[in-house]
Amino acid sequence: MKEIALKFIIFFFVFLCPLFAQNIDRIIKIDIIGNEKIDRAFIMNQIKTKENDPYDLEKLREDLKNIFKTGFFSDVQIDVKETDKGKVVTFVVIERQTISAIYISGNEKIKTNDIKEKLKIKTNTVLNTEKIKESVEEIKKLYLSKGYYAIKVTYEIIYEKEYDVNVKFIIEEPPKSYIRKIVINGNKNIKTKEIKSAMKTSEKGIFSWFTGSGILDEEALDEDRRNIEALYHDRGYVRVKIATPDINISKDGREITITLTIDEGKQYKIDKIDFTGDVIFKKDELYAMLKSKKDNIFRASLYQEDVLKLTDMYQDKGYAFCEITPLTTVDDENQKVNIDFEIKKNEEIYINRINIVGNTKTIDKVIRRELTFAEGDRFSSTHIKKSRRNLKNTTYFKEIDLKTVKTDDPSKINIDLTVEERPTGTLSVGVGYSTYEKVILSGNISQENFFGTGRKVYLTAGIGSVTQEFRLTYVEPKIFDLDIDASTNIFNYKRAMDSYNYKKTGGGFGFSRSLMEDVKGSISYRYDRTRVTNIEDRASVYIKEQAGTKVTSAPAVGISKNTIDDILNPSKGVAADASLEFAGGPFGGDNYFVRGVASYGQYIPAGFWDSTFFVKGTIGAIRPYGGRKLPIYEKFYVGGLYSVRGFKYGEAGPLDSEGEVIGAKNQLFFNFEWIFPIYKPAGIKGVVFYDVGAGFDDPEGFMLKGMRTGAGVGIRWFSPIGPIRLELGFNLFPKKGESRNVFDFTVGTQY
Repeated sequence: MKEIALKFIIFFFVFLCPLFAQNIDRIIKIDIIGNEKIDRAFIMNQIKTKENDPYDLEKLREDLKNIFKTGFFSDVQIDVKETDKGKVVTFVVIERQTISAIYISGNEKIKTNDIKEKLKIKTNTVLNTEKIKESVEEIKKLYLSKGYYAIKVTYEIIYEKEYDVNVKFIIEEPPKSYIRKIVINGNKNIKTKEIKSAMKTSEKGIFSWFTGSGILDEEALDEDRRNIEALYHDRGYVRVKIATPDINISKDGREITITLTIDEGKQYKIDKIDFTGDVIFKKDELYAMLKSKKDNIFRASLYQEDVLKLTDMYQDKGYAFCEITPLTTVDDENQKVNIDFEIKKNEEIYINRINIVGNTKTIDKVIRRELTFAEGDRFSSTHIKKSRRNLKNTTYFKEIDLKTVKTDDPSKINIDLTVEERPTGTLSVGVGYSTYEKVILSGNISQENFFGTGRKVYLTAGIGSVTQEFRLTYVEPKIFDLDIDASTNIFNYKRAMDSYNYKKTGGGFGFSRSLMEDVKGSISYRYDRTRVTNIEDRASVYIKEQAGTKVTSAPAVGISKNTIDDILNPSKGVAADASLEFAGGPFGGDNYFVRGVASYGQYIPAGFWDSTFFVKGTIGAIRPYGGRKLPIYEKFYVGGLYSVRGFKYGEAGPLDSEGEVIGAKNQLFFNFEWIFPIYKPAGIKGVVFYDVGAGFDDPEGFMLKGMRTGAGVGIRWFSPIGPIRLELGFNLFPKKGESRNVFDFTVGTQY
């Protein structure tokens, strides 16, 4: 018996005692007391120790620090109680006082509400000094963004009651600071002016109140360093170094001087260019495509363009997931750069399925006919880009997203085409004003995607003191599923000239189809009856000879090219067209004439301010035949909103003996515009323009003799009720009796 008792005692001390001791050293419960406003769960999230963890005093001390770091407590203590099952750990917290009010003082330049929006503290929350300090920094950032760089912000905590405090932010507003001078040091090979033009940061100018120039933004300044570095890399200075800008603020806080020091290094040229890996083209063909050439200065921008071109070449051969890895080695001793394009073509890819998503109204067929690829075709990045542009220019969609999706078959992909439709129907009433027309009322009912079929219907009306127009147009795209667009229209047009009126009533139809990429050919026909009436006695003999009603029956042929990226918001591309109209003769009617008109317009990215240049030239000639006279209403009237601005309708052309515009047999004019954003979110743009041209009868006018010039400014906005166009043009060299300026303001859809 004694032997059994001895064995039990030994077993207890060897096995059960350590187990009991182990339980005592474990944490069986974690509790929190003292919190009233701060949620228990928030505090528990700061504690890394968990129940049933071994007791670790160092770890608990870290938990205490984490709770204290939240800033919500003035004191945190740990209480540990031992039980026969383990330890109970209690965190005893004392909350800081509650913020009852927040005051802002000293601010005059910035509204109190704007400052309060930046604060990290709120009333009726626990006082947190860290959040107060963060609020001070946010106030400073707000002032810095407005140009107040010597701003001083302090805070004061006012203890009112036992548990309530007020927080007061005290602001000492300095004078507004502007960048007066940007100094560039070390540049020998690139002019200071060119370096500054690459920077967003700029010195204060005359129009700083409008452009925002002269304001220092340190993030923009960091970006400027990268832009300057890129500028040098694009000139072959691959080892250029741009030092951290030195920012100096004057004692009175009004002026800022920024000094940028540049170590240009030496200029490097291209030595060797090679292609390695999966080279499926002849190297001579690849080399000819490159903009980077041996012995030329190494230009980073051209180098990047070459990578994109190589990628397009391979993707157009179906290698959708090709990898072009550009590798460069720099020979510092000889100032040479060697380029190696490492190519991995990967699998040749074919299009499996085209999935169209998001078109709740537009039928699939209307979308698919704008695609230049089909299911089963070999993948081509060029066709993907062209299809995206085609869909954008239908104007049916706000957003277009084309994604490639891999399938189980590594040689096939699906194309997920997701569209977000825009409203295509409009009902609008517009009002316009011009120096010549005075008040114009217009109305428009249109549907550019009729029942989702792509058909277009326009009903427009305009009533002014000079002109009245009513027009109904219908367009049937891809008629009978052929690559032919058809259109028809009827119209009634009246115009009051100085000493006579005329009225046109008629209609027409036309067909167009693609001839090659981006090029369309068209044939059309118009028939109208024109009546000249209300001729005043003071009118010239020429105008009196126009009295009566005559019929015009005229077919026409045309050709056009359009590569504009976005017809609603163009930034690049060409719009060119030429037409030849033949009236009378075998086609009947009273008027016999031949008219030819051609125009060429191009949008060119300006490379700054997200702006665009637009240049356009228009030339035209009309000649009668068969012994007939040319009707006055078929001539060219140069001058006005759509030709040479700054002149009234036809004023930049011939006048009769009474000083009235009578139109011209020839026209030639050029338009130059700089289009820039004013308010991007709303799509409001400004324009500065210069026009030169004239209408004339003497063919010598094509030698630019007697050209008239106009210039001015305007605002354009594609508003919810249609395009708004407001332009003020100045006649730069007015003749006797001519207006010095012409103002035009139109609202409503124009066709």
